[in-house]
Amino acid sequence: MKKILIYFIVLLVATSCSEAKKLRRAEKKIYRLTQKYPDLLKQDTLHDTLSIITPEVRYDTQFVDKPGDTTYINNGKIEIKYVRIGDTTFIEGKCKSDTIIQTVEIPVERIVVRKETIVDQLIRYFKNSIIWVIILVVLAFVIKLLWKFIKPF
Repeated sequence: MKKILIYFIVLLVATSCSEAKKLRRAEKKIYRLTQKYPDLLKQDTLHDTLSIITPEVRYDTQFVDKPGDTTYINNGKIEIKYVRIGDTTFIEGKCKSDTIIQTVEIPVERIVVRKETIVDQLIRYFKNSIIWVIILVVLAFVIKLLWKFIKPF
């Protein structure tokens, strides 16, 4: 009698609720919801903007040349200064910093639905069947014991 009771307790603890069972239930609910509301399965697109700032570039140089004037060249972001004083020439260049803005589109699924396979269903039904058989055996055993006590009356 004690051995059967110990086996029953061990079996009850071994077949108690687990995370996998809760996960299967949640997946079933998600599957039903997606069947009822198929708009949930549409993909969303995330937009991310990247800003890249390039640093300013400067370069100075000089060389010997014939006398002349100062020349300025300005073309938007590029500025060049060319100066001739006597036999020395000064050249100074500057390129302003720039910001590159790029928008990236990333497709993302809202909900990932994994449909339950036939093997998963068979395993689940097999476990449930075993649990019901054990419950019926224990119930029959309890009724048999009670019948022994009730019958003498």
